[in-house]
Amino acid sequence: MSKAARSPVRWPTAILAATVMAGPVGARPLDAPPYMRAAEDPGRSVSLEVAARTFLPSAKGAAAGPKVTLVAVAHVAEEHLYRQLQDLLDAHDVVLYESVMPAGARGAGGRTRTERVASTEAVMRLTAGVIEIYHREHGRYPADLASLTAFAGRRDARLVQWLAAAATDAWDRPVSYSVDEDGRRYELRSLGADRRPGGDGADGDLEITSDTLPRPGLRLVEGDNLQSELAGALDLEFQLDGIDYDRPHFRCSDMSMDQLERAMLAEGLDMGPLNGSLAGSSMSGRIAVFLLRLVRVFNVFVDGALADAGKVMLIELFSDPAILEQSFRQFGDGFERVLIDQRNQVVIDDLRAIVDREPDVESVAIFYGAAHMPDMTRRLADQLGYRPAGEQWFTAFEVNLEESVMTPAQVQRLRTMIRRQLRMMSR
Repeated sequence: MSKAARSPVRWPTAILAATVMAGPVGARPLDAPPYMRAAEDPGRSVSLEVAARTFLPSAKGAAAGPKVTLVAVAHVAEEHLYRQLQDLLDAHDVVLYESVMPAGARGAGGRTRTERVASTEAVMRLTAGVIEIYHREHGRYPADLASLTAFAGRRDARLVQWLAAAATDAWDRPVSYSVDEDGRRYELRSLGADRRPGGDGADGDLEITSDTLPRPGLRLVEGDNLQSELAGALDLEFQLDGIDYDRPHFRCSDMSMDQLERAMLAEGLDMGPLNGSLAGSSMSGRIAVFLLRLVRVFNVFVDGALADAGKVMLIELFSDPAILEQSFRQFGDGFERVLIDQRNQVVIDDLRAIVDREPDVESVAIFYGAAHMPDMTRRLADQLGYRPAGEQWFTAFEVNLEESVMTPAQVQRLRTMIRRQLRMMSR
């Protein structure tokens, strides 16, 4: 029996909410400041704030490198937060952003012939997955890859870059795409290592057609995922709707889904419940989506009181990091090592490559959920010798007590009750 089978993972509501808001939370380094906090103007407002902190190479130990800004984000927030963060991100030469990618999104490559074949198959499966989504919506296959990219970009701007990376095989040749006149059958093809039709082994052609469908699992951003539903229920905006990722200086810096699943398996963990819940496809996820839609409907009849109460709950959830740390310990050390440590290390490695190979880059923004940032701060200092050089705080969302149906006294009672319940959960 596997370790995962012996020790099933539990997914309490508080932890699911934390993952939705700020990314998975691990133990916060004691020497790193928080990147998310509650702020209060007594009797007038209570709000959640996120930080952006700037770092510079230290005078000793670090090679010359770009200015680095850790830009923390809540995955659901008011529209103005995303406008402010977009301006901040666009002021940097490069943005390294968080997003677990489908296999193939980093492009094809590899040192051995076997690795090159496997990576070429991965980029072709990625493109084929988007082609099949196009077909489900239009009843035909796209006329060309430009039409496919335009379609994907309207649904999820990140896919524009991923499809561009997937357009070339591991031997630096374009993956060809053809479709019949009726749009009923398509073919993707790589000519393999010899770059000629036919051949065997690594020289053989690689092909995916409408008759050999790719493995399932690729999803574009859909309206029924949990984060989007939470945003709607609380009269907020979802991060992927608020930020324009279709920028030439934006680079995805994260693990791919297959890498993440392998890493979780190596730790004896199962990512399925979390992935299904956030997508709204698991039983718990479907129930949560249903309840959030009810909140959206009934919120109209109580003049926004349910949305305000939900915001207060989330503000309290993040105002005491010790509660979150205690809650997440039930996942075990492996959970933190994968979802925080290993993913953050991908970012540091990408940043190191910029320092080493792109001397013209003067500024880099790292755009990740707030829960990743304390550990990212430590890695910047320990591995690259960066030191803090300033900070800004931005309001993610607030409850305006002068406009809310809830009175200041009611909000205070709710906050007290939530704090008490969270402490009971953490025991």
